[in-house]
Amino acid sequence: MNMGQRAIAVALASVLLCGAATGCSVIASEIDHRAGETTGYGSIAEAVVAASPRVLAVEDLGKSLNGFAYRLDLSLVTDSGEPFSAEELDAVVEAIWGAVPWEPNAIEITAGADTTDGHEVVDLRAAANGLAPLGVTNAGTGGVGLTGMTERYGAWTGPR
Repeated sequence: MNMGQRAIAVALASVLLCGAATGCSVIASEIDHRAGETTGYGSIAEAVVAASPRVLAVEDLGKSLNGFAYRLDLSLVTDSGEPFSAEELDAVVEAIWGAVPWEPNAIEITAGADTTDGHEVVDLRAAANGLAPLGVTNAGTGGVGLTGMTERYGAWTGPR
């Protein structure tokens, strides 16, 4: 390799290294910005209660980093310990999707009811399995983790 080719190779390597370093700092500042932002939940609770007569309240709203995006966590307080039907859960998830002020890549829902026998867990698993093409995983006792909301409810557009 002659002197000119060596200089070009060094210059090219420097440009690539600087470009990579700049890209990493942009990613790092984006992560820092996300971590420092205040979490807002908009009107999720109101939308869910309005969408399902079985839901009395929404509690324990949470946002957690899930890979490169965020998962929404919430608990439903229901009127009974009976399992949800697919239609009931569908109304709840669609209301969440239309009310959440940031786009979650997953939604984790648990539910329970305070009955005369004490606190009962409400099983959402069978209902969730009826919501194709949503991806469904078990979450807690009777709860579900859902993915693929875009395929079922359309592109997230922010609160409606």
